[in-house]
Amino acid sequence: MDEKDKQLYETTLVVESAKQTAELGKEVASDIIRPTSKSIGENIGYLVDGTLGWLGVWGQKQKIKQKKYIEDYKNEINKNIEAIPQENLKEPTMSVVGPAIASSIFYYENDYYKKMFSKLIAASCDKTKSVHPAYTTIIKEIDPLDAQLLMKISNKALPYVKIFSESTLNGKIQPLYPNIIIYDTNLRIDEYFNLSKSIDNLDRLKLISIRNDIICFENEYQTLNDCSIYQLHLKNLEPNERISIRKYRVELTELGRSFVQLVL
Repeated sequence: MDEKDKQLYETTLVVESAKQTAELGKEVASDIIRPTSKSIGENIGYLVDGTLGWLGVWGQKQKIKQKKYIEDYKNEINKNIEAIPQENLKEPTMSVVGPAIASSIFYYENDYYKKMFSKLIAASCDKTKSVHPAYTTIIKEIDPLDAQLLMKISNKALPYVKIFSESTLNGKIQPLYPNIIIYDTNLRIDEYFNLSKSIDNLDRLKLISIRNDIICFENEYQTLNDCSIYQLHLKNLEPNERISIRKYRVELTELGRSFVQLVL
C-alpha cells in the first residue's frame, strides 16, 4: 500500500468511526430521553449475564444447561417488558431489579420462580406499577402451594377454623392441629397439614389477614364436617371430650393483593 492509499484508508477509517460513534451517540441519547423495551431489555440482560454468568459449573453438560437457563430467563424478562405500552415504559428501579436479579441466582432454573422474578423485574419498568422492595424476599420465601392458596384467597375470602378438644369434666382446652382452611373437602390428611403451614407462612409474610372480627357466612363453615382431618379429630376424641371450634376469615392484605396482581 503506497502513501496515498494509506492516507485514503486512514481517512475512510476515521470517517466511518465518526459515523458509528455518532449513531451510537444518537441511540444512547434516544434511550436516555425515551427508553424502549429493546434498550431496557438489553440493559437488564447485561445485568443478568453479569450476575448469573459467574456461577461455577461442573462439566460441559452443566455449562450448556446453565447457558440455556440464562437465555430462557432473559427471554422471559424481555417478553414481559415488551408487553408494557411504550408510554408507560421507564428505566427499571435499581433498588428492585438489582436485588431481584441477584436473588434469582439459585431460583432461575425453576419455571415457577423464573416467571415470578421476570414479572417483578418487568413491573419495575412500568410507570403505572408500584413495586415494593419486599417482593424480592417474598418470592424466595413462598412455594407453589403458597402461591396457589394466595390465588384462591384473592378470588374470595375463605373460611378458616381452629379446632380444640374441650374436657367435659374441667373445661380444659387443648388445640388440635392442623388448623383448617375450608375450600376443598376432598383433600388428604397430609394436604391439610401442608395448607396449614402455608397459611402460617403467608400470615408471617403479611400477605394475608386472619380475622375473627369479620367471618364468612355461616353456611360456608358447614362443609367442615366433610373434611377428612375433622373426621379424624372426632374419631380421636376421648369419651370425656368434645370438639370446640373457633371461626375465622382469611383475606388478602393490601401487600398481598398488590403482590398477586404484579407477580402471580
